[in-house]
Amino acid sequence: MRGVRVLELAGSVSGAYCGRLLAGIGAEVVLAEPPGGAPIRRLGPWLTDRGGQRRSASHEYLDAGKSSVVLSEAELDRGFAWADVVVSSSDGEPDAIADRHARIIATNRRAVHVVLSGFGLTGPYAGWRSTPIVDWASGGYLFLTGDPGREPLQGAGPWAAYIAGATATIGAQVALINAVRTGRGELVDIAAMEALAAAHQWSLTMYTHTGAIKRRWGLRIGEAHYPMTLFRCGDGRWVVAGAPNRDQWERFCITTDSVLMLADDALYAPAERFERADEIDATVAPWFAARTAEEAVAALQENRVPANVLLDVTQMMASEQVAVRGMLQDRTDLGENVRTIALPFRLSDSAPLDPPSPQGADTAAFLERLASGAGAAREMPVIDLNGVRVLEFSLAWAGPLAGRILGDLGLDVLKVEHPASRGLREAEPPARADGWVWGQLAPAAVRADIFPDADPGERPWNRQGMWNKMNRSKRAVALDAKTEDGAAILKRLIGEADIVLQNFSPRGARSLGIASDQVKAVNERAISIALTGFGETGPMRDYMAFGPILEAFSGFDEAMGYIGGGPSRVGVAFPDPVGALHGVVATLASLWQRERSGTAAHVDFSQFEALLSIAGEMLLAASAEGRPPERRGNRSIDHAPQGVYPCAGHDTWIALTVQSDHEWRRLVALLAEDAPAGLQSAEVASRRAAHDEIDAAISRWTGSRTPLDAARELQAAGIAAAPAFTNADIVENEQIVARGFMAEVNQPDVGPRRFPGLPIHFSRSSVHLGPAPMLGQHNREVLMALGYSREEIARLEAIEVIATEPPLA
Repeated sequence: MRGVRVLELAGSVSGAYCGRLLAGIGAEVVLAEPPGGAPIRRLGPWLTDRGGQRRSASHEYLDAGKSSVVLSEAELDRGFAWADVVVSSSDGEPDAIADRHARIIATNRRAVHVVLSGFGLTGPYAGWRSTPIVDWASGGYLFLTGDPGREPLQGAGPWAAYIAGATATIGAQVALINAVRTGRGELVDIAAMEALAAAHQWSLTMYTHTGAIKRRWGLRIGEAHYPMTLFRCGDGRWVVAGAPNRDQWERFCITTDSVLMLADDALYAPAERFERADEIDATVAPWFAARTAEEAVAALQENRVPANVLLDVTQMMASEQVAVRGMLQDRTDLGENVRTIALPFRLSDSAPLDPPSPQGADTAAFLERLASGAGAAREMPVIDLNGVRVLEFSLAWAGPLAGRILGDLGLDVLKVEHPASRGLREAEPPARADGWVWGQLAPAAVRADIFPDADPGERPWNRQGMWNKMNRSKRAVALDAKTEDGAAILKRLIGEADIVLQNFSPRGARSLGIASDQVKAVNERAISIALTGFGETGPMRDYMAFGPILEAFSGFDEAMGYIGGGPSRVGVAFPDPVGALHGVVATLASLWQRERSGTAAHVDFSQFEALLSIAGEMLLAASAEGRPPERRGNRSIDHAPQGVYPCAGHDTWIALTVQSDHEWRRLVALLAEDAPAGLQSAEVASRRAAHDEIDAAISRWTGSRTPLDAARELQAAGIAAAPAFTNADIVENEQIVARGFMAEVNQPDVGPRRFPGLPIHFSRSSVHLGPAPMLGQHNREVLMALGYSREEIARLEAIEVIATEPPLA
C-alpha cells in the first residue's frame, strides 16, 4: 500500500508481524523502540552471524523492512501526527491503551490505531496477560493438538501471534480505506483469542449445531474425515495423504491396491472411515511399506489423490518448488548461505524487505523529516468497499473463508458454484438417525456436513453447517459454467467484477475460464487472485493439496511434537486459515494498488508460501545453523517454566508462561507448599535445568483446581495463563460472550444458529454478518441485473444451466 505511513510501537510478536506485512505491501513502517530496545530483539530462536555474534532470528525476520527510531514523549506525539496507522500492543493494559488512543486522536483525527492483545480491550479478561502458548490455549487450538492420551501440544512457533498479526493487518487496511474516504480514523481492537477461534474449520459449528465436543486425535484429523493423516513408508520416511471426498476415496483405494474396501458402501461416508481408521491403516500399510516416500507420493498424485512427503525445515528449503518460485530471500549480511521466506505473496510493485535497522539508527532522519513538513497530507485512493464486486469460485476452506471475510467487511461477494457443489440430491432425503441426542457426535452417515441437530432435513444442501459457516455474508448463483449458455453468463459476470477470487488448481481454473489471462481478456480492470496450494508455477503447480498436505511438506509437522517423540500435527487444517487471511490482505492491497495506479494486478498466491511466512524466524535460524529445530514439547526457547498442566477433571488443562524472575517469585508464593524446594530465587537458566521438577510442582497445584479457577489465580498474580479451551468452552466463555464474538444468524432452511463472528472490532466501521445463501438463491436477481429477461431465465432453469436444487444422484 504505497504512500501509507505506519508508526509501529514496539511490543508483541503479533504487532511486529502486522508491521512486517504492512511493509511487505508497500507501506513505510517506522518502528518506535524504547531506550532498551524492542522486546523482539530479545526473543529466540537464535543464530550466529558471520562475525560470530548471536542474533535474534525473530527480530531479524519480523523487523525487516522497518526504520528504527527512539523518541521522547513529545516526539512520539509528532509521530502520531505523521502516521496514517499506529500499531500498538497491549499485555493486559486496556487503560494505558485508552490513554494512548486519546493522545493519538488529539493529534491526528485521521489516524487508524490498531491494538493487538491476548484477550481484547474490553470484557472480563481485558486485564489478562498473554503469550503465544496462552493464545494457542485460549483460542482452542491447544486442546485439539497432540495425542489423545497425553497433554495437548503447542505449535512449534508463535503461530497464534502470527494469526493475530495477519488479522490485524486486515483491520488496518479496512480502517485506513474508510478513513481516507470519510476523513475519520478509528480504533481497531484485535484479540488473539478471537483471531484463533475464528480460524477453526468446523469446531465451533460442531458445538452450536450438535453440542458435541471436538477432541484431539494425534496424527489424524478428528471425527469427520478419513484418510487425512501420515503414513510411514518402506524407507522409514513419512508421507501425508488425504481423501475426504468420494472420488478421492475411490482413487486412494485403487492406487493403494485396496479395491476390496470399495465394496463396503458404508465406507463412502467419510466419518465412517474415521471410525474405522485402524482397519483402513492396516489395509493400506503393506502398499506404503513396499515403497519409498517419493514413490508413494508420485503414485498418489498421478491418480489425483492429494499427498506429499513430510520434510524438515532444511529439506523443505532445499526443495525444487521453493527454488523455482524464488520463495527465499538471501540474508548475506548474516551469513553466506543464510536465507528466509521473502514475502507471503508478491504484487507487481513488491520488493524484498531490507534487513532491520540498528536500534535508533533512523531517529535523526525521521525527526528532520517531521521538522521539514514531510508529514503533510498526501493524495490517497478513495475506495468505497460497499461498491466493490467480488466473484468467488472456491471449494474447501481457504477460498470460502477469504470470501467470507470480504463479505463481512462489506464487499459484495457473489459466490459462483456448480449446482452439484454441495452434493447430489437423493430421491429420498437422508433421515436423522433414531436415538441421537444433543451432545453426541452425529451418526457417521451425516456427520461430515454438520447438520443442525444432526438432521439433514428436506433440503440438506441448504442445512450444511460447515458450508453455511464458510459462506455467510455472500450472494450466490448456481451455474453450470461449462455449458454454452453458462459460459456466456460467466463472461458477463466477469465483465462486471472488480475482483475474481478462486482457489482452483491452475488446470481447473483454465478449464472453467477464470485463469488470469482469461479474466483479463474479458475485463482489464478485474483483479484476479489465485489461492492455489503451491502456486501457479514450479513442479508442484498441479499438485492437489489440502491444509495437512502443506503442513507436512513445510516442515511444520517435523518441528512440533513431544520431547523425544516423533512428528506431530495441528489438530485442525491450520494452513487454510493462514492462507485465507493472507489472501484477504493481498486482495485489499491489490484493490489499493489498482485505484492508485490504474492497473489491475494478478496475484499468483501460494498457500504454501503464506504458511512459511508465519515461521520466518524458524526458517532463518535453521538456515543459519544448518539444522532443523529440535522438538521442545510445550517448553519455551526464552522462558521457564512454560508448559501445559493437568487440572481437576477429565482431560482438562491449563497453559502458562513465567516470563521473568519477578513472576517466578510470584508463582512460588502462589504454589505455597507445592513449590519446588531450593528454587525459590532461581534465575531462568536454573529454572530451565530444573524444568521437570518445576513441572511436577505446578501439576500438583493445578491438579486441585479447575482450569478457569487456576487461570484466574495466576492472572491475579500477573502470570500469563489460560485454560486449554474446548470448542464448547469458547462458545460459552464469558469473555467471548461479553465481546459478542459469537453471532446469531437466522439461516434460511435452518433458523437462528450461532456462528463465529469477525475477530476485528472497529470503533467506527460497520461489519455485515449476513446468512449464507441457499443454493442458487440469487440466480434470478443476478441474471436480471445482467440484462436477462424473465423468459430467458426460465429457459436456463428448464435446461438446468442454473438451479436451486442439486441434480439427482
